[in-house]
Amino acid sequence: MPTEGDVVPQDPEGFLVDWERRVEHQTMLTTELSQRMEQNRASVESRGGEAVVTVDSSGGLAELRLTERAMRLSADELASIILDTSRRAQAKMAQQMVDVVSSLYGSDSETASFIGNVYTGQFPEQPEEEEHDRR
Repeated sequence: MPTEGDVVPQDPEGFLVDWERRVEHQTMLTTELSQRMEQNRASVESRGGEAVVTVDSSGGLAELRLTERAMRLSADELASIILDTSRRAQAKMAQQMVDVVSSLYGSDSETASFIGNVYTGQFPEQPEEEEHDRR
């Protein structure tokens, strides 16, 4: 039952057709977003070139490649490099997610803002550190 201030459509059938189109459009956007998010991966090379880390859309490690340079490091140095590079890859993936959502919904949309805040909050941009000679 309409309340005061509600607009009663002049053409109920046209209203339903328009509503159905909007639902179909939203479903298409949601499906596209889900597919793009699922496929999103980010790769980052360590600052000294010792490793390349690739993360998937959840931020989990998807691939790790080590170079000869990595084999000359201590276990602690290599672990630190891998963790730093992984965090940078996660931050890159989060920014890619923001870009994907913004391209579909618009950068000013509530959806883009919400999803962007979730990803960038979980995987924040890493501060740049001075390059250390690890030889």
